[in-house]
Parts: sequence; C-alpha cells; structure tokens
Amino acid sequence: MNRQYSRRPVGFALVEVLVTIVLLVIGLLGLAALQSKTSVVQMEAYQRAQALMLAQDMADRIAARKASAASYVGNNYGTGVEQNCSGLTGYALDTCNWSNAIRGASEKLGTERVGTLVGGRGCIINPADRQYAVVVVWQGLVATAAPGVSCGLNSYGADTLRRAVVVPIRFADLIAS
Repeated sequence: MNRQYSRRPVGFALVEVLVTIVLLVIGLLGLAALQSKTSVVQMEAYQRAQALMLAQDMADRIAARKASAASYVGNNYGTGVEQNCSGLTGYALDTCNWSNAIRGASEKLGTERVGTLVGGRGCIINPADRQYAVVVVWQGLVATAAPGVSCGLNSYGADTLRRAVVVPIRFADLIAS
C-alpha cells in the first residue's frame, strides 16, 4: 500500500471554516445595509403618504367652498408657530387647521411635534382661471431630483432634498354659451 495517498491533509478543515466565516460576515454586512436602506425608504414613503393626505384634505376643503377658492391662495402654510383656530370660520378656519396639521400639532411627544412631515409646508396656487393646485413640500432623507414647483424653494439646504406633492383642482365652467 502506498502511504502517500493515506495521509489526510492537515489544516484543510480549518481553511474551510475560515472561508465559511468570511462568507457569513459578508452576508450579514449586506443584510445590515439592506435593513438601513429599508428604514430610509419606509420613512420616505410614510412622509409621502402624509403629504398626499394633507394635500387632498385641503383640495377637498377648497372644492367645498368654490365661491371663496381665491381666498385660499397663499404660501408657507404650516410654518411658524401653532395657531389658535377658535373663533375662525370659512377659509380662515380651513387654512388655520391645515397649517396646524402640516406642523403636526395633533400628535405630540412632550413638546415635540411628531407623526408628520419633516419641515413640512403648504402652498396653494392659482395657475389659471378656475384652476388651483395644492402643494405640500417637506425635507427628504436622501438626495434625489428636485421637484418642479417653487413652493419651499431654498428652504431645505440642497434643493435635491426637497420633496413635493401637487393635487390639482379644476372647477367646471357651467355657464351656457
């Protein structure tokens, strides 16, 4: 019998274990990076959903008060301090409540407003006759393409951090020709 083939390689199992550990560590690091990205994407999606609800809420309020729709036009709703809306009526009450909602006044943890947009603000514009647009902007977490609206421009450092949703409102012309 030839002794050369009967010897087992020494240290071969140790190399296999080390390679397995290295591969496992690389996989775990990839999983950690994926978890980090998932958290950022989840927060971005949450803020976009909040912004859409806020914009649609104001669009519905404007549509309900067509006669005074022009009174809603303005910029920087939701900035500054929380407002007391008691005693207000009509569009003044609507814009006051909307501003407070953008600020997150309904959800607080101690004195800190939570559960709403980071640096949120709203604008209502009148681009054409019988057309309005409700714009909600906020600060995103990662840079992306800048939105094509001017609401909140230069308010979030780099414009690539600014996010925006726009809800258009169109009123029909019901006057017979």
